[in-house]
Amino acid sequence: MVVRNEERQIRQCLESIRWAGEIVIVDQSSEDNTAAICREFTDKVYVVSNKGFCEPDRPFALSKTSNEWILYLDADERVSPRLKEEIFLTMERAPDEGSFYIPRKNIFLGKWIKGSGWYPGYVLRLFRRASVRFSSAIHTDVFPSGPSGYLREPVVHYTCVDLEEYIRKMNRYTGILAGQAYDRGARLTPFSFAIRLFCVPTVQACRKLILQKGFIDGKYGFLIAGLTWLTIFFMNVKVWEIQKKERPA
Repeated sequence: MVVRNEERQIRQCLESIRWAGEIVIVDQSSEDNTAAICREFTDKVYVVSNKGFCEPDRPFALSKTSNEWILYLDADERVSPRLKEEIFLTMERAPDEGSFYIPRKNIFLGKWIKGSGWYPGYVLRLFRRASVRFSSAIHTDVFPSGPSGYLREPVVHYTCVDLEEYIRKMNRYTGILAGQAYDRGARLTPFSFAIRLFCVPTVQACRKLILQKGFIDGKYGFLIAGLTWLTIFFMNVKVWEIQKKERPA
């Protein structure tokens, strides 16, 4: 696990994986009790500098493990007893696949979200240590380097406890995403300004709500569509802000 400032969530996550042969934590210089809580469960707690998001430190975390099979988790996720059983059964049968996708059951403001493209939302989390590769880009999954399989039992993901948490994450992540987009060459021109700030967010929000059936979750689906609109809007505003600083008008 790669974590930062997760004292509200980390204990429940670690309780759900006490059965693991080893637990490896990379703490990005948390300013709360995250590291102290983690040391109650394992002596393999490594404190590194804060990168702003977890992806750059995943290879380092993997390098500190010693077992063949690895389960990668985030602090806001939980492993149920049924998922634990399926994991052990999968490893015991010595499968040809070197990695496995696990469905993710996203809990948003206390509700299991089944639409908006959120379920089953497979993520590659169980793998042999030499069977995957990583990206350092934010919000990227682990990538398989060979054949992959699928588990049936989901990992439970408590994505946001309240809207304040969502807004904090949105502000942080949109800044990082904007910087990465700018580095890849994204620019807002007089022609694309309205398209990038209004048309693109609207299309993506409608996609969440209609094509990905967000409407089946009622008001929660509409809320997710609205928050999707805001996230894309603010990311593009921040691209424009970076652009202005680089090339003052």
